[in-house]
Amino acid sequence: MQGSLGSKLSGSRGSRGGSKADLVKELSIATLNEHAPPDEDEKVYGVALVGLGRSGHFHLASIRSLPGATRLKWAVDVNENVAKKVAKDYACNWSTDLKEALEDKEVDIVIIASTTDTHFPFIMQSLEAKKAVFAEKPISHTVSEVQKAVDYAKEHELQFVCGYQRRCDGNFRAMKEQIDSGSVGKIKVVKSCSRDNPLPPIEYLRTSGGIFQDMLIHDFDMQDWILQGAAPESIIAMGHAYHPDIKAMDDLDNVAVMMKYADGTVAMIDTCRDASYGYDQRVEVFGDKGMLTAGNEKTSTVELATVAGHLMPPAQWSFPQRYKHAYMTELAEFIALLHAGKGSEAHRLEEKEMMRHPRIVRTALAAELSWRLGRQVKLSEDLEKLAEQVMPAHH
Repeated sequence: MQGSLGSKLSGSRGSRGGSKADLVKELSIATLNEHAPPDEDEKVYGVALVGLGRSGHFHLASIRSLPGATRLKWAVDVNENVAKKVAKDYACNWSTDLKEALEDKEVDIVIIASTTDTHFPFIMQSLEAKKAVFAEKPISHTVSEVQKAVDYAKEHELQFVCGYQRRCDGNFRAMKEQIDSGSVGKIKVVKSCSRDNPLPPIEYLRTSGGIFQDMLIHDFDMQDWILQGAAPESIIAMGHAYHPDIKAMDDLDNVAVMMKYADGTVAMIDTCRDASYGYDQRVEVFGDKGMLTAGNEKTSTVELATVAGHLMPPAQWSFPQRYKHAYMTELAEFIALLHAGKGSEAHRLEEKEMMRHPRIVRTALAAELSWRLGRQVKLSEDLEKLAEQVMPAHH
């Protein structure tokens, strides 16, 4: 059927040699919403989704948006009633144990959206079952486990993507294209502001791994992306917990971080778990030729001007609104990666991208150690040994 997702993927692979960038150009949001049935000869990937909470529901919406490419085969959650309800809605199997889904030969993809403390074991179980894996971040809170997962996927040539949805956001992609074209010249400063809204549920925060591994890691990933995979030489972080429940967890809700790179670049982050005015995600890149800024998405473009002044629309309320299309795009691109095949240029590029994950988790660990030790931390230090001394409960 002309215009279906599968046809676009097939045409892209045949005419452009399987390049991920070229494949992705075919995956417009209009295509995602076509809801066209697949051709008889098109591959429809069977999906097992583990974790049916807030992240899981974004992935359910994405799966439903790609009927010509994906079909939910298993809904897995520790809450039996939740798993049963999703299974009924999607006419699929359900379980409270991922093992059942992994034994199903019709499952091609495992999407992991469970609580963060379960990511690593579920990732390894799925990879060992030779499934393609798309996992919400983090892979793990420890560098050694992240490295183990990445190495296993690479050794066995398995498609494995850890989702950092900001890389799929249209605004940030436009900024990255400008940076890569040299529009601002040599980068001197990168600033990012990440303020969540509303405050996440306390139950979620208790298993999140803390603000450095749960929230700031998005910013570390963005800076890694902007700076072409460069790792900082040193890092210093400070913060405070304004919410008593968060303080009781030995965590923070307000943090500032500064990093120094070998070439002189300085990167800064300020982040907070809540912002009364909406979801605040901004990035600024300053270089010797100019500056790029990526601002917030507003609820509309309507501005009221009166004698009292100018009234601007508010920022979007939270991340489900801000990154709705990014969640759909990242799954569509994952399907494009599978369709391109293991020997493709797209797969080779994704293997290269995978290697960043130990690096950014290590940066997050160094930032947390800086806060706990009350000093600047160099990335050349033995961070794992320091972590054992300073935060044994986390490792």
